[in-house]
Amino acid sequence: MPGRHDHDSVDEIIDRWRAKRPELDLSPIAIIGRIVRAARLVVLASDEYLAEYGLSRGEFDILSALRRYDEPLTPSALTAAVLASPAATTKRLHSLRSRGLVERSVNPDDRRSALVRITAAGTATIDLVMPAQLAVEAELLTTLDDADNAALADALRQLLAAWERRI
Repeated sequence: MPGRHDHDSVDEIIDRWRAKRPELDLSPIAIIGRIVRAARLVVLASDEYLAEYGLSRGEFDILSALRRYDEPLTPSALTAAVLASPAATTKRLHSLRSRGLVERSVNPDDRRSALVRITAAGTATIDLVMPAQLAVEAELLTTLDDADNAALADALRQLLAAWERRI
């Protein structure tokens, strides 16, 4: 296991800012910078794997969200569920719909909006891809032992819960 004081790209960012602006409190970069960079690296690893199935991480997230619910969702609910922009959600839904993985219908409760549901082909795709995607993600976490992963998950849960309350 790597040492507790491995130097990473965020340390380099902090060091360079410290040299330019020593009066700044750079401590947020140590956490926020790492969260942002880690998220990007997860997406890159996911996209590499998911490309084999013709999916992007964003499309995977939409299929995954639809698979978790028994009822269809509005595009707005999907956007909120996957933390994407409305434009990104629309683009992903168009792509998934053109491949027969989701279907869109008029919302009977509000004819101005739509409902999106996963198709049988979409369900088969996400059910095939999900276990291997979890293995990709588990591999990314092997640097830490189980206790460190649990502590990290707990700390991130606390942060995320607090941040989500602000939205």
